[in-house]
Amino acid sequence: MMTAIGAGVATAGFMHLLTHGLFKALLFLGAGSVIHAVGSNDLPNMGGLARRMPQTATVFIIGTLSLAGIPFFGGYLSKEEILGAVWGAHLTGPFALLMLVAFLTAFYMFRVVFLAFFGPGPVVVAHAVSVNARTAATPPRVAHAALHNEAVVEGAHVNETPHAHEPPVTMLLPLWVLASMTMAVGVMSTLHIGVGRVLSDAPVGETAPGWLTPAAVGVALAGILLAWATYQARAINAVSLANAFGPIRAAALRKFWIDDVFEGIYGVLLLGFARVVGWVDRYLVDGVLNLLSDWTVQAGDELRGIQTGKPQDYVYGVGAGVLVLILLMRLVF
Repeated sequence: MMTAIGAGVATAGFMHLLTHGLFKALLFLGAGSVIHAVGSNDLPNMGGLARRMPQTATVFIIGTLSLAGIPFFGGYLSKEEILGAVWGAHLTGPFALLMLVAFLTAFYMFRVVFLAFFGPGPVVVAHAVSVNARTAATPPRVAHAALHNEAVVEGAHVNETPHAHEPPVTMLLPLWVLASMTMAVGVMSTLHIGVGRVLSDAPVGETAPGWLTPAAVGVALAGILLAWATYQARAINAVSLANAFGPIRAAALRKFWIDDVFEGIYGVLLLGFARVVGWVDRYLVDGVLNLLSDWTVQAGDELRGIQTGKPQDYVYGVGAGVLVLILLMRLVF
């Protein structure tokens, strides 16, 4: 969206904002449906959900294809228009980066699809432990859970893919509404039914080349194919593929050191500044106030002595004050 605005074609960005809102909402709600059914948001605890949750799988795949920018799905036209706007603005570097992002988006999203909906379920690891010995020291409920690779949390079974089921209609209805709107936008935009080209505000003569659409769809299909070969067909070892990008993988695992940067900023700059402020508050502000209060107390102790409680002393004081005033008036005036 920001790229389209930067390329001077704001309408493409606004259209992507619309389509992105539809299929991203669909994906988030679909993920919530899966988490609700499985009881976990970890992919290793999922697998084979398409058989038990066919409606959720269908709408999630619709959202994923829209995000990948496949024709007849919601994100197709807006993605093409953004790429065309960037190419038309002669921004070759950003264009190449966007094509790489399109490939990676299709790859990582279909990784989720294949692992969650079509992959095998959680692996049951058999432990060579005597059942009788375990039963003697383990409560029956926990031993039963261990034998069936179940998790016991406050008496409930969780992380059990075989128990996954479709959510109630209150959760499915919004999913189908969003999926229908996403498909409607995709079909109408692909066939140009009632949808004008959003590049109407582009400079005259700046049209997208004919190879742009096949190239954009091709990189998305390549990402889907790589995800299928890696996580569904298992023709490519996922660990070997990750190790092939060693430095990038290491940086990704460290979250590109963003957390470390923020922790450094917090630990060094913010806490250091807080210590300085604390020292100023403790020793300068409080010190000055404490010094003034001590002087006030000492002055009060000194002045307390002139209060004797004897009337004659007060008469002498009044007389002395009158003499001082008379002298001042004579000297000044």
